[in-house]
Amino acid sequence: MRFTAIDIETTGLSPKKEKIIEIGAVRYEDGVQTAEFSTLVHPQNAGLPERITALTGITEEMLKDAPHEAEAMHALLRFLDGEQILLGHNIPFDYSFLKAAAERLGEAFAYQGIDTLALARQCRPELQSRTLSAMCEEYAITTECAHRAEEDAVAAAKLYFHLWERFSETHGEYFLPKPLEYRPKKTEPATARQRSYLKALIAAHGLSLAPDYEILTKSEASRLIDKLLSKYGRSI
Repeated sequence: MRFTAIDIETTGLSPKKEKIIEIGAVRYEDGVQTAEFSTLVHPQNAGLPERITALTGITEEMLKDAPHEAEAMHALLRFLDGEQILLGHNIPFDYSFLKAAAERLGEAFAYQGIDTLALARQCRPELQSRTLSAMCEEYAITTECAHRAEEDAVAAAKLYFHLWERFSETHGEYFLPKPLEYRPKKTEPATARQRSYLKALIAAHGLSLAPDYEILTKSEASRLIDKLLSKYGRSI
């Protein structure tokens, strides 16, 4: 069986409002690791919350020269060429961000998925916690850097193999890949008036902020305007 274990780190929980900051993907064929992909991703307008740095160890300095979303996603799509199955712990979360990012680029992103979190819930209902770290502790899966994308992708794959060995005969149907779905609501691009007002605010306050006006949505522009007005006032 061939699949690609995948994991991402993000600035938050919403695929519409937040951005990917790291992608890790590891291909397996018949249980053997055959290829790896890893990249940091510049979050652009999203910024990097302190809580995310505390969780992942990823800093703004590390992301300063990282590829932007478009470049990182195109590289991932090249790596996934011909892949059909993605595996991850709570894979719908990772898929939602990757699907939303692909949609912004006008790229197709349709895969089947195996969710090790769902497997753990079905196979080990007696456990109090089935987070990836808890399951790694349960099966003595060692990781050097928890909450880093490639490490967590590998950990999810190792967890899958442990669960398969013990439960595939009794819970075989849960190990079958299922179509992954995410349907982001349609977003409207920022209006000409919003873009003009943002440019005026940035210029009036002498800010170095340079939002990507071409991909800025109407709601993102509105939030950014509100943030700048709250912090700096109008002054235009």
